[in-house]
Amino acid sequence: MLMDVKLLRHARPRLADDSGSMLLELVLTLVFIAVAVGALMSVFASSMISLRNAGISGTAQTLVERQMEVYKTLPYPSLRLSAETIPDGSDVYVTRPPATVSMGFVSVTGGTTSASACVSPEHARAECAKQTFPGPDGRTYRVDSYVIAATPSGGRPGVKITVAVRLMSGSTPGPIKAQTTSAFDPASPPS
Repeated sequence: MLMDVKLLRHARPRLADDSGSMLLELVLTLVFIAVAVGALMSVFASSMISLRNAGISGTAQTLVERQMEVYKTLPYPSLRLSAETIPDGSDVYVTRPPATVSMGFVSVTGGTTSASACVSPEHARAECAKQTFPGPDGRTYRVDSYVIAATPSGGRPGVKITVAVRLMSGSTPGPIKAQTTSAFDPASPPS
C-alpha cells in the first residue's frame, strides 16, 4: 500500500500537467479551418462555372432570337438559304444538325451571296446558312440556320426554320447551346 501512495504522488503532477493541450487545440483548430476553407473554395469554383454557363446560354439564346426575328420580318419568298453558304459534308452543319432537322429536305435557292458576306455581326443575314458573331463575353458564337420544306397535315405547304447557336472553340464549333424552330405559311404576312 505504501508503494501505491508513492506512485500516486508521482502520477498526480503528470496528470495535472497540461503543457501539450494548447498544441493539440491549435492543430484541431487549423484542421477545422482548412476543411471550412476547402468547402468555401469548392462552392466558389462551382459558382463561377455556373455563372459562365449561364452567360453562354443567355448569349446563345439572344442570338437565336435575333436571327429568328430576321426571318419573321421577311416576306415568305425571301425565306431561303443561298446554296453558296451551306458548308460541305464534313462540317457540323451537316454531320450534327439539330434533332428537328432532316437534312434531305433543306430548301435552298441560288443567289449571289458569298459565304464571306455571311460572317457579319452588324446584321443577321437571312440567306446565310452559317454566320459567326462575337458575343459580349468575348467568345465567338456560330449561328446555323436550316430552312426545311414542311406541310402540316391538312395544311398548305410552307417552311419550317430552325436556328441553332454553337459556341466556337477556336475554329471548331461545339455542341448546340440554344435553338428554336418556327413554321412559316406562305399566306402569312411578315410580322
